[in-house]
Amino acid sequence: MTRATRFALGLLAASAFGAVPRSAHAEPPNAKATPVYVLSIWTDNSDDQADALTQALRSRAREAQGWSLAETTQSFETLAIALKCPNRPDPPCLQRIADQLHADHYVWGTMNKKKGAPGEVKADVHLWARGKGDTEAIETYSDNLKDASDESLQAIAARLFGKLTGTSAAGTLVVHAGTGGGSVVVDGAPKAVLENGIARVDLPSGTHTVSVSIPGFDAASQSATVPVGEQEDMTFTLSPSQPAPDSTGGSSFPVRKVLGYSSLVAGVGMLVAGGVEGMRWLSDKNDSKDIRRGFSTSITDVCNASQQLASGQPQKAVQACNDSKDAVTASALAWVFAGVGAALVGTGVWLVTGDHGSSEGSTSAGTASSKPKVDVVPLLGLQGGRLDVRVTF
Repeated sequence: MTRATRFALGLLAASAFGAVPRSAHAEPPNAKATPVYVLSIWTDNSDDQADALTQALRSRAREAQGWSLAETTQSFETLAIALKCPNRPDPPCLQRIADQLHADHYVWGTMNKKKGAPGEVKADVHLWARGKGDTEAIETYSDNLKDASDESLQAIAARLFGKLTGTSAAGTLVVHAGTGGGSVVVDGAPKAVLENGIARVDLPSGTHTVSVSIPGFDAASQSATVPVGEQEDMTFTLSPSQPAPDSTGGSSFPVRKVLGYSSLVAGVGMLVAGGVEGMRWLSDKNDSKDIRRGFSTSITDVCNASQQLASGQPQKAVQACNDSKDAVTASALAWVFAGVGAALVGTGVWLVTGDHGSSEGSTSAGTASSKPKVDVVPLLGLQGGRLDVRVTF
């Protein structure tokens, strides 16, 4: 669009409306964000470059913390012509533009090819603020930047906007961490979500501490320096998470196993004792019966039959009586030992067979273990008048 065409449009707007229509806000103003208009850059010879910088500045205003973009398609040149401003806008002109926009803040600027430097353009950008006047920022750059999405042009727009607003401009941190999902934490606060192992985070320029949180993996925190208006890449090396230490881990004393095997050994011992008492009961009972066979069948109580016995038999009666009493005692002890032994053996078997923690932990961790296996092998049998109990480790 030529200057003559833009001038005609300005006159048309002024004659048709007497003023330029007010633009609508993209977002309603709020206590945390200051609305600002970004008017199209005024130029005589660099239309494509001016349009691209205008769009880049508007994009930066949308993203900047504490600011919200008030949308408008008006150019500063059209407004200046419609409001009969001088070639070099003066404070009254800037005030009239603000009143026409009903704005307290707006960005305006001019662009021209730089004299004596072919291939470069000079952008002179301003921020007008009600009650504070006009702030200026200048950038010179290559005239081949004609795309608003170009990273280099976005960086220039970020620097300009940062200078005008007095804030540190933001940059972009691109985080790479594996191929899955997770979150990115910057300076102790969650900032972004990893998608397929990638996240983009807009941050104020400067140095930040960055970490990632990914289920099943660990990664060391890193320090990143984000340049003004530029992109910084960061890659995290992931390693499988180590299982949390178990308070009853393999290095601790195996209480359950020791109690189980102790119960088994004690139970087997009680069963052996019960067996011994049972054999003693059987032996005493048989001895008592053998002696009674020499007595008359009318004698039922050998312990009180001394008057009824023939000569020489009272001594045998006493022996038979003692054998009978010993048989009763041995029988009672046999039942007690057998019952307690059976209970201890059952408890030991339950404790030993239910203790899978150590073996499962070793298997799941994938570590080879050379710990000795403890087995209890009770060997019961008469060997030379004795019973042997053998514990093999």
